[in-house]
Amino acid sequence: MGAQPAPAAGVANIVRYPAADFAPYAPQTALDMVRRTPGVVLDEGDEDIRGYGAAGGNVLIDGVRPASKAGVIDALSRISASQVERIDVILNASTAEAQGQALVINVIRTERTASGTWSAEIERNGNGRVYPRLEASYARTVGSWETSMRFSGLWEEFPFRTLRLVRGASGDLLSSVETDLPSTLAMNYVSGDARRPLAGGMLNLTGRFGRYHYYYDQPGDTYLGRLPDGDPDITQVTSYDEGRWDLELGADYTRDLGAWRWKTLGLLTAKDGVESQSDPRRDREGTLLSDTTVDATARPLELVARTTFARVDATGWKPEVGVEVAYNRLDSTFALWFDDGTGPIPIALPGADVLVEELRGEAFAKVNRSWTPRLGVEMELAVETSEISISGDVEQTQSFVFFKSAVALSWRPGDRSQWRLGMRRRVSQLDFGDFAASASLNDGTTVAGNPDLGPDQATRYYASVDYRGSGDLALNVEAFHEDRQDVLEQVLLPSGAVGLANAGDATYRGVKASLTLPLDAVLAAARLTIDATVLRSSFDDPIIETARPLSRVYSPLVNAEFRHDLSARRFSWGVTWKAANEGAIYRVAEIDRLRVADNFGAFIESGALGDFKLRLAARNADTLRNHRSRQFFRGDRSAESVQTEERRQRSPMFLTLTLSGNF
Repeated sequence: MGAQPAPAAGVANIVRYPAADFAPYAPQTALDMVRRTPGVVLDEGDEDIRGYGAAGGNVLIDGVRPASKAGVIDALSRISASQVERIDVILNASTAEAQGQALVINVIRTERTASGTWSAEIERNGNGRVYPRLEASYARTVGSWETSMRFSGLWEEFPFRTLRLVRGASGDLLSSVETDLPSTLAMNYVSGDARRPLAGGMLNLTGRFGRYHYYYDQPGDTYLGRLPDGDPDITQVTSYDEGRWDLELGADYTRDLGAWRWKTLGLLTAKDGVESQSDPRRDREGTLLSDTTVDATARPLELVARTTFARVDATGWKPEVGVEVAYNRLDSTFALWFDDGTGPIPIALPGADVLVEELRGEAFAKVNRSWTPRLGVEMELAVETSEISISGDVEQTQSFVFFKSAVALSWRPGDRSQWRLGMRRRVSQLDFGDFAASASLNDGTTVAGNPDLGPDQATRYYASVDYRGSGDLALNVEAFHEDRQDVLEQVLLPSGAVGLANAGDATYRGVKASLTLPLDAVLAAARLTIDATVLRSSFDDPIIETARPLSRVYSPLVNAEFRHDLSARRFSWGVTWKAANEGAIYRVAEIDRLRVADNFGAFIESGALGDFKLRLAARNADTLRNHRSRQFFRGDRSAESVQTEERRQRSPMFLTLTLSGNF
């Protein structure tokens, strides 16, 4: 690629990658191009975070963030590669659209003409099952509106075979369990957007609607006191079925008012979900020994209104002010039943039926300035206030006020590199699902809802460097340290049940790196890309009264790809690797450790079919193996260990054949 740094505009530094640079990869959509942009890791945002400002990813389209929390992939997939003029990588962006991201991807489109993309795929899993996937998008101008639509349909079966060994405190084998878990995922979504000039500005409308369905029936054979020998003492079928409808509607309007830019946005997201679980167990004669069932519903709703004013001229101080107001609601029900053969008995858990509502507001002000053409400063101050009310099983109202701040210095010693040093005070957004009860029959765990939860906070210190060399060479590295307060960990609640609570303070630190390395000196038109994150954490655990890592911190997270493009033959090939990683969940009376082994894959691509692109890929390559170990304690983790459980899971290789094209 022939990336060129753009002239400095304020503090920002823009590296531009023209569309022609991506031609060797035969991209079909803007998403293909973004994923091939050197030194960039795509951040899709997080639709589960409440509000709009905190949920943003690192993608802009024509300088504007999509009016969506869940539709970044959809938005990029709706743009044909033929409609992309260039990809801009913005370093040190600080406007409302960038949401404080140090590295932002801006997709610049050409004038829209009618165009479309399609993709048809078949996949074969390790059980020999073959299933399809389909995608199609179409964009055209209708009157004064520029519109696009996309459909995506996905169905896959993911087989997992597991051997579970349960041992007593002295290491003696209590039981062994063989299970087969062919889980199935089906998703079908329709999305679209439309924009037009209006009253001197630009109006953008977005929408997304579809269904998500995940389910499995896991047969299991239990052998008491011995390894599997084909004659089980107990048989079971653990079933899980989760389905939901998703809806998102967004509208934003942007207009320049002299040296200022005004943007206002409205966003609606809603889900309607149902979950059921069952775990019947029978002896050799088929007599029912026990049956545990779960029925749950979750209906979250969010309404967001946001407006910002930002100075957009390129000289002097560049202030920005804004407000965001959000209403969130979760209506949740949960029922747990146990049947020992004499009839079902309800099991009560706190927070089984709750309605959680929140009204939250935030006001913020930002300012940035270039002291010199190569040195700049950014500052931000925000205040957030919210009221959370809970009704149903419990009646409670909580009010919160938080002050948030940020400051960053950026320095460009040359046209190809930029350094950044900063601090940010953040407040996490609560997951309303933690206020409600839940259970996993596959793991044999239950969690009570906790009405007393509050958001955890953190002060993040970071230093980063971004370097753009000749060709594809790009390196982005960030080291960070966070001091966290009121972190959420599992404790014994006052009700006597187990649930999440604000359990204390912690530290969280790590290094993130993204490297694109051309290998022309060794092999012409070859390159290596690596995205890596290494994490460490420390939490003062009140149960064991000593430090241990935070729950659900898995490290290292490394993805690497070697790719070789033979442009003259319109052919490419490559190999992929995901590094082994490990981490743990710390429950009140259990430590649940998981280690995922190294995972390899390979692919070949061909553009020899004219306007079509053919890709054959192997993933997992029969290497996806998980080792999960659970250690159980008497009472809690401060007492002696009474039992261990070891699970070894293995998933065979997947083969995928994809044919795609434009029209």
